[in-house]
Amino acid sequence: MSLHRTLRLITVIALLILAPHVAAQVVKLGLAEGEAVQDVAAELLTEIYKRAGLTANIEPLPAARVNYLALRNELDGEVARIGPYFEKNPSLFKVEPAYYYLVTTAFAHADRNIVITTPADLKKYRVGIIRGVVHAVIATDGVPDVTVTDSVAQLFRMLAANRIDIAVDVSLNGQDAVNQLGLKGIKPVGDLAKRDFYNVLIASRADLAPRIYPVIKAMRASGELDKLTKSLEKKRLSTGTRFRTDKP
Repeated sequence: MSLHRTLRLITVIALLILAPHVAAQVVKLGLAEGEAVQDVAAELLTEIYKRAGLTANIEPLPAARVNYLALRNELDGEVARIGPYFEKNPSLFKVEPAYYYLVTTAFAHADRNIVITTPADLKKYRVGIIRGVVHAVIATDGVPDVTVTDSVAQLFRMLAANRIDIAVDVSLNGQDAVNQLGLKGIKPVGDLAKRDFYNVLIASRADLAPRIYPVIKAMRASGELDKLTKSLEKKRLSTGTRFRTDKP
């Protein structure tokens, strides 16, 4: 066999061996749709994965649906969840360290003069949250009058229409909803908790974590992660641009 043919054969064999490993680098993640904080998290994680040599294939879905699919191993993981989520879903793997965060915030009409300093203060009001959003469920535990909505937009439209007294959601989500829906006279009236955001992987893809966490650590240590986070949040609030899955 000639040297040329031998080299071609070696190349073909190498490509066949490497092909499955190349395909394995695409990671299918669920994203809680319609949430500004999740969109920013998706942008951050896309960059983190890129630097880790991975491709994040991110699909926006209702938050509860994302959980359902992850538990059925129909997704490789989720873009971002808070720590208590893993206590309720022990089969899912938390990639540490955290790469983002959220602030659980109460929103109300400014003319109501409502002030919320602790979750206990919510008990005397009609409160709205979004289905499948764990931090809001935790914040409203023990509140007798809670309305569960299907989206950020629905939650804040109900608040604007006085069908609820308080909307509990992420601070960034609320600011974005007020901007996007053109709502007047609605403002944050109290922060309830600040929680770290973690990438989620199903157990069979947990082996990817050692490729992801060194990137997060390096970006945090250099200050680059904080700088990128602030830039993406500012862009989101000024333009309202949603996370797109069809970007080149």
